[in-house]
Amino acid sequence: MAEEQAEHEDRAGREAGAEDLIEEVRRIAAAVGEKAQRAVGDWRERNPEVYGHLAAAGGELLAAYRAAVSGHERRWSAPGRAEAEHIDLDGPSDK
Repeated sequence: MAEEQAEHEDRAGREAGAEDLIEEVRRIAAAVGEKAQRAVGDWRERNPEVYGHLAAAGGELLAAYRAAVSGHERRWSAPGRAEAEHIDLDGPSDK
């Protein structure tokens, strides 16, 4: 019985330690995220023209990606698609 109690307390201690670690990681991630947002905001305010060009370039890349994907989707789903050629990988049958 004492062994079970000790095991239970040990498990509870590990769980509490894990919860503390998780909370600390969350605090660190939040702090880093806030710093990054401030840094990006400061950079954006100091370089609005550069930021505008980068945003436009990102939009163009996204448009190009969408065009490529939609073109492939149209070809894949086209009703008059070329039939697939059967390739016999087993060789001729000796039946």
